[in-house]
Order: sequence, then C-alpha cells, then structure tokens
Amino acid sequence: MRRKDWLIKYSLEFFVIVLGISVSFWLNQVSTNKQNNNERIKVLNSLQKEAKEINDYCEERKTNWQNDIAILNAFINPKNQQFNFENIKNLTKSKSRIQFNFIYYRVFEPPTDRYHSIINSGALKYINSDKIKEMLSRIHITYSSYVQTTIDYEKKLKEDIVPIISKKHPDIIIKKNDNSISTEKYCEIMYNSIKNDRELISKLILLEEYQKNKINWLSMYIVLIEDLETEINKVLSKK
Repeated sequence: MRRKDWLIKYSLEFFVIVLGISVSFWLNQVSTNKQNNNERIKVLNSLQKEAKEINDYCEERKTNWQNDIAILNAFINPKNQQFNFENIKNLTKSKSRIQFNFIYYRVFEPPTDRYHSIINSGALKYINSDKIKEMLSRIHITYSSYVQTTIDYEKKLKEDIVPIISKKHPDIIIKKNDNSISTEKYCEIMYNSIKNDRELISKLILLEEYQKNKINWLSMYIVLIEDLETEINKVLSKK
C-alpha cells in the first residue's frame, strides 16, 4: 500500500472514530440535559404545590391571630371603658376559645416537607434560577425565623401570665369548665379580674403588641410566598 493510500485510510478511520465519540458524547449530553430538565420541572412543580399549601396555611393562621387580637382588645381596651359581650360573641361563643387566648399560644408550622426533602436530597441543583433560590432562602430561613421569634416571645410572655392568673384570678381557670356559667358571665368574670390588675393589664398590652408584630411578619412572609408562586409560574411557562 502506497504511503498516500495509507494516510487516507487511517485518516478516515481516525475521523470515523472521532465522529463516533463526538456523536456519542453529544447524545449522552442531550440525554443528560433532558433528564436534568425533567428533574428541574419536577422540583419546580413540587415547590409550586407546596407554596400553595403554605399560603393556605398562613391565611388560616392570620385569620386566627387577628381574631386573637380582637378578643384580647375587647378585654383590655373596651370602648368607653364598658365591656361589650357582643364584640366577643361575634368572634366566638366558646369559653375555652376565650381562655386559650390568654394562656396558650398558636404554633407556626407551615407545610415545608417538600422543600426540606429537596434540600436534603441535593435536588435544588436542578433549579437554574438564582432568583428562585434566593426567594426560597428568604422564605424558609430568614422570614420564617422572624415569625417564629415573635411566637417565642409570645410563648415566654404567656408563661409569665399564667402564674398571675392561676394565683390571683383562679376563677378564670375554674369557671371555664362550670357549665352553669354562661359564656357571657364568664367574660364578665374575666373582665372584672383584668381591669383591676395593673400587672396583668400591662402584660396583656405587651401581648397585644407581640401579636400585632407577629401578624406583620406573617404578612410579609405571605407576600414572599405569593411572589415565589408567580416566579415559578414564569419559569414553568418557558419550559
């Protein structure tokens, strides 16, 4: 075989080998990109569904917290310094619900299992949008901690309020389970106990401030959730 023919033969063989490797690499890259894109869509759909669940949960929390403030305000700041049971009756007719507001606190546990599963599995890498990643961080780390901190303050304050009620105003606890005492009468007992106790009133005023601050942070948290839903919809619409 002449040198020229030999060069042509092996050049063609080399070209075929290189072409085969290149095509194989390209096909593998296409397959990988497709798989990554499918995972990306799967992750975004999961986060979108969870954002809707979180938003629903937060709206329910917000309504309950606003009612908590309204009930509290009816006792510590009645119009013309005259307690009006109608203000309470429009919110609840339950003695337990009223007592709950002074003694217990509502937890804040939005449904975030999907988000934590994505973080723990490393699936967050499939999201290309830095904006969505930044929003997720603000929601689940920054603003969630702000809301939780206000709840911790409220919890600590109520731990101080309970001994005052149990020692100085035991009827607030005892009469709650007395079926012969109507809700209206129970509210009168509670109001008369509160209005003459400056220490208790001062703590309840502070409690109201904590609760208002809690709702402010929750409202900002809800806005972020809604913004996240909007941004995810934009990205998914381009898929």
